[in-house]
Amino acid sequence: MKKLILIAGIFLVFSFVSKGQYTPADVFKVDNITWYGLDFSNIKLIGSEGFTDPYAIKNQFFYSWNNLIITETDKYDLAGFFHKSSVENDLSIVEGRNMLPDPDELVINTNYSLGEDEVKKIISEYDITGKEGIGLVFIMESFNKNKELGYMWVTFFDLETKEVLLSNKMSGKPGGFGIRNYWAKSFYNVMKSIEKKKWKAWKAQY
Repeated sequence: MKKLILIAGIFLVFSFVSKGQYTPADVFKVDNITWYGLDFSNIKLIGSEGFTDPYAIKNQFFYSWNNLIITETDKYDLAGFFHKSSVENDLSIVEGRNMLPDPDELVINTNYSLGEDEVKKIISEYDITGKEGIGLVFIMESFNKNKELGYMWVTFFDLETKEVLLSNKMSGKPGGFGIRNYWAKSFYNVMKSIEKKKWKAWKAQY
């Protein structure tokens, strides 16, 4: 009887330890992840000449850029970009967070950057309950008209513990007609770079 209790206890301990305890290496091992979208809650738009209507950017384009990835699946092949069998979409968190920025403070003409600690703090604020697995979000840092680059933190995290597993700052060159397509090209180029180059390099580190 004591032996059975001991075995059961060991099983429970291992079950508890393994639950939600993902490592950076698991980012490359799992077949399925959840896409949490583009988080614009801490973005800055650098270069006032390039951003004349910050209210439209917050109220229209934050949603439009996120929706673009979900609706244009032929172009934004998330499973292919991130080498997965399938990707589930959940934009509920970023839809709320993207209402946080004050349009009057979005546009600046000075340097701006986020650090890893700030990225971790953002993820820690996500209201995720009852979910397990690995999530992926792009924490958008800035659209820089002066440098013609979009900067973002590509961030994988444990859904249960909200621990950041892998986060890399990347930049992509914008391009195209109209503000929506122009800046959408920046995160599209980041995704393509991950698929073609970065994924293999990141995987080799773990």
